[in-house]
Amino acid sequence: ASLRDLQQRCPASVKMEQFRPNLVVSGASAWEEDSWKVIRIGDVVFDVVKPCSRCIFTTVSPEKGQKHPAGEPLKTLQSFRTAQDNGDVDFGQNLIVRNSGVIRVGDEVEILATAPAKIYGAGAADDTANITQQPDANVDIDWQGQAFRGNNQQVLLEQLENQGIRIPY
Repeated sequence: ASLRDLQQRCPASVKMEQFRPNLVVSGASAWEEDSWKVIRIGDVVFDVVKPCSRCIFTTVSPEKGQKHPAGEPLKTLQSFRTAQDNGDVDFGQNLIVRNSGVIRVGDEVEILATAPAKIYGAGAADDTANITQQPDANVDIDWQGQAFRGNNQQVLLEQLENQGIRIPY
């Protein structure tokens, strides 16, 4: 629901993948997760330790590896999700697991403890989010002695992998 709320506010298309989440919860109200302190999914208990502050990386398309020219969705998030206590622009929560176990898609999320949510408002405009699109260009890439012709539009990791170069990550 929080993503849907952001999508309604943002002039650009926004996908969950832009936030690179580990877990996605459905069925809650928008921003309800801000007040969660302890949750259980299946037999696994998680402490909700802090909101996840977001950076310019959210403006990069996971499909194309290109930054959004207007800095979206970070620009829109900044307009209403800037924490008043520290100026962070938050979306989602950071969890720490208490015990081992298995969780599955479709498992119920049980809220075990809540606390008052942080207070959010509009932040100062960040001009660094405005990205100028670079013209297409070929580039010479040299990786550990293996050279090939690449480009400045495709994700570097994909270009390396397309050349048979495996990068641990």
